[in-house]
Amino acid sequence: MTRTSLQLASALLLMALAPPGQALQDGQVLEVESGVGVPTPGLVQGESLAHEEAVAALIELGREDPRVMDHLLYLTRWIGPRLTGSTGLDRASHWARERFESFGLEAWLEPWGEEAVGFDRGEQIGGMVAPDVIPYAFGSDAWTAGTAGPLRAPAVLAPSSLEDFDERVDSFEGAWVVALPRADAPKGRVRRELATALEDVAPAGYVRNAGKLILTGGRNNVTVDALPEVPRLKLLEAHYEDLVVRLQAGEEVELEFDLDHRFRPGPIPQYNVVADLVGTEFPDEYVIVGGHLDSWDGAEGAQDNGTGVSTTLEAARLLAAVGVQPRRTIRFMLWGGEEQGLLGSSAWVEAHAAELERISAVLVHDGGGNYLSGIAGPKALVADLHAVFAPVVALDLELPFEVRENEGLSPRGASDHSSFVAKGVPGFFWRQSGELDYNHIHHTQHDHYEAARADYQEHSALVVAIGALGLANLDHLLDRTDLMNPNARGRRDPKRRLMGVFLDDTEVTSVMGGGLAEQAGWQEGDVILSIDGVEIAERGDINDVLQAGGPKKVVRLQRGETVVESVLDYTGTPSQLARDEEAAKLAQEAAAAGETTAGASDPTGAPAAGEAGEGADKGTEAAPEEAETPAGGRR
Repeated sequence: MTRTSLQLASALLLMALAPPGQALQDGQVLEVESGVGVPTPGLVQGESLAHEEAVAALIELGREDPRVMDHLLYLTRWIGPRLTGSTGLDRASHWARERFESFGLEAWLEPWGEEAVGFDRGEQIGGMVAPDVIPYAFGSDAWTAGTAGPLRAPAVLAPSSLEDFDERVDSFEGAWVVALPRADAPKGRVRRELATALEDVAPAGYVRNAGKLILTGGRNNVTVDALPEVPRLKLLEAHYEDLVVRLQAGEEVELEFDLDHRFRPGPIPQYNVVADLVGTEFPDEYVIVGGHLDSWDGAEGAQDNGTGVSTTLEAARLLAAVGVQPRRTIRFMLWGGEEQGLLGSSAWVEAHAAELERISAVLVHDGGGNYLSGIAGPKALVADLHAVFAPVVALDLELPFEVRENEGLSPRGASDHSSFVAKGVPGFFWRQSGELDYNHIHHTQHDHYEAARADYQEHSALVVAIGALGLANLDHLLDRTDLMNPNARGRRDPKRRLMGVFLDDTEVTSVMGGGLAEQAGWQEGDVILSIDGVEIAERGDINDVLQAGGPKKVVRLQRGETVVESVLDYTGTPSQLARDEEAAKLAQEAAAAGETTAGASDPTGAPAAGEAGEGADKGTEAAPEEAETPAGGRR
């Protein structure tokens, strides 16, 4: 940066902080672009000048010597994906701690839990080898079986019925079984019985359609004594469709895949990475900035969440390099286990309950590679946000930044800020804008280093650094009055009943702690047969029946060879209390109008006939009502 450009940046900064021609006074009210009168950060004149000089120094260093892309490159290309419980995440944790220490900060690894089984994904190659040779674009979920070297076998279409299975039973053994197109695939009980029958004949593996984007997920509830043994692959849609056309035409097709999937017996300790730039005046009060270090392992984990990790590291480097001395401690945190349900951050807030009242703010970058373009909060603290981010508003007019007032923060967001908001701590998820297509990259085969933009990342790192410093230099903690929006419950209707399970169609694949299913004794592998006497043929049937009627739901389950009857009792749960409240309100309105409630909308809050409840099309349920954050979040 030239002297002229630095002077211009400083002039813009001063214009944002004080009216022209007037000296900055303690507590002075300023006019910003929105026209809202806001106080300065509450510093005396000398301290305010020092703060302005520090911000100008941050801007100069961040523009003359940016290194945020260096952090991202090493994290994604040299370390690679960072699945919870993998050696990649362990390497990344130690590397990040060392990077913080190299900046001159106090840094450490803080355990948050253990993984029963580790999983490392090596090279994956494969495709058609006869009658043509066609390399396939494909993926597989984490914690799934690999192959013991190249596995070549014929491809056969999955059976469409039990009769079809019996007729072709010998063809499935040792073959790659290719799922039928959705429109032709069996449903409900037949689907479950065919899945069991196929397992008994020991196919080489299963192949299905991934669609146009190959999404990576997986469940970490595997155990050493029950590891998966049969590979399950998903092909890019174009390759899948070509394969199905060939098989339907009667072609003899052979596939070969080589999947290097390695399981490591645990327990494997998991860590959050923590580093402090210690405050000079209020060292035991904190401003936290960070993001999650873990990722899915289908690509490099660059957008989710290498971008947030690298801006956190760069903000730490910039603040340390210019020698700022914040009044409060700025704590940098990189959490683990976010993709499995905010595990690292949830464990941290539980372990540090005594510190939560001294945390002024938590700033989380986990929205991908677009630039940070705004922040929002309730009325009681929005004036402070205007003052703190005034320099950011003036930072780059081509990358605008806006402070907004909202009705409060939600504890049900899908990233680590939610763990703090649920405990009453101001936690913020940055607004982001730009030209990158988040959904095209997020959790897909495209999540590589090249998908990030250097200009966006460099700008965002400065936004994080300036915001953290401004919050740390306020003369008070952020005001928590009316912090949470009482109506902000994420995307879920508060009246919606949840069971507290993960499902694959109608089969329970995992039972969540604290949910009604756990209380009723449900087990992994249970299959839902009926609810309140209504047969459940497929997952889509569950929601309509579950949401209708009274609070006690009688559920019949297939458990091995036996049928088990259980009761999910929603009496007293938040969802039922919300329903009771709405019913009382409807009754009062009807009485006031001199009417009866007959013919009024269903007071249970159930969806109308044919209408799916919020989130009914998701592959998994959200957390049970009693939980404070959803499992797996955004993503």
